[in-house]
Amino acid sequence: MKTKAMVTFLAIGLLALTAPTFAADEIVKHSGKIVAISDGAGTFVLGEVGPWQVRDGETVVTRRTITLTPATQFVMVGRADDAPSGFPGDFVDVALGADAIYLYDFVTVECRHDGKHLLALKITVVDQTDAARYDDAHPRSN
Repeated sequence: MKTKAMVTFLAIGLLALTAPTFAADEIVKHSGKIVAISDGAGTFVLGEVGPWQVRDGETVVTRRTITLTPATQFVMVGRADDAPSGFPGDFVDVALGADAIYLYDFVTVECRHDGKHLLALKITVVDQTDAARYDDAHPRSN
């Protein structure tokens, strides 16, 4: 009886030790505006709205500090009339350098958790001027 209890206790202990590993490998996406960029620290702060919350009549913005890595990819997504998919106005990715990311850009960041840190795997910038131009050139029918 003692042996069975010890084996069960040991199995539960091992599962508890491996559980954080699964969560650390999880890829999560966060979207919002870049509200701060550190000089030389390799981090930026993302102001994310969501899940939607209002407190004292103000929209709650969650600030997330995200760390860049040497492997972080940077792309811009925009509409293209001659997209490879063949659909006019489809979205396409264009590779960017890290120096093309600016304060107040609207981005979606694919992150991996490393303890309490968010490590950026891919940063996708939304080309809002391109989207506005496309909407002006292709009005929607109501």
